[in-house]
Amino acid sequence: MSPVRVDYDAIAHLFDSGPHRTKTVDPELLAFIGQRIPGDVASVLDVGCGTGNQLIANRPVLPSARLVGLDRSLGMLRQARPKAPDIAWVQADASALPFQTESFDFITCQFALHHIQDKVGVLRETLRVLRIRGRLILRNLCPQECADWLYYDYFPEARTIDLEDFWPPETIVAEMDAIGFVAVTEEREHLHFEQDLRSFLDAVQRRDTCSQLLTITDVAYQEGLSRLMHELADRSSPLMRQDHLCLVTIRGEKRPLSIGVSAGSA
Repeated sequence: MSPVRVDYDAIAHLFDSGPHRTKTVDPELLAFIGQRIPGDVASVLDVGCGTGNQLIANRPVLPSARLVGLDRSLGMLRQARPKAPDIAWVQADASALPFQTESFDFITCQFALHHIQDKVGVLRETLRVLRIRGRLILRNLCPQECADWLYYDYFPEARTIDLEDFWPPETIVAEMDAIGFVAVTEEREHLHFEQDLRSFLDAVQRRDTCSQLLTITDVAYQEGLSRLMHELADRSSPLMRQDHLCLVTIRGEKRPLSIGVSAGSA
């Protein structure tokens, strides 16, 4: 296996206590189910499943389906298994999936593709193990369009690293088209909100809650933390700041070669 920037084995026991770990049913899965004949979705794969919370949230809408969570980190899977022993938890590299061709109806990869070095290999493998009429959903941060995210403002080294690790959406779409996915679309979601810097400080002081803080050097982390603390100590500085995050969802399908015509990106 190739090296990774974040050692998730080391923080697996802390992962579920971080923010945004609670999940609801994936709306992309609900949309996919709604377009199929009832009972026609027999298998779901979550690539980079972490501690399994998304698959566990999805279980009620597919009570009899085969659900499989795959992650490179054995530590994360050890956290997932006791929560849902009826789900198959598999340790493997996503660029070499240990599954037979055409094994899954629906594959999702949420906030994980940037951790995988061989992204083309992942896309090829997911297409291979998708069944005809199956769908792949990729969801992730889009650092190319949110340079003003506060994590990047206070910890600029994080964006430099993210721009290396996160492919632009256009690149992903082009690769999926070239590999053989059809009906490839991408949708960007811009989230604008106010951030209380006191709450932000509380969040970033726990470094394991955000992979961006784990990838940067200790020096860069301490510099950003010191700047934030200095601003909060300065009574003339505002306590509230505007924040902005861009998320992207990319969808692709598998169809028989005789009718496979790409729909392009949206």
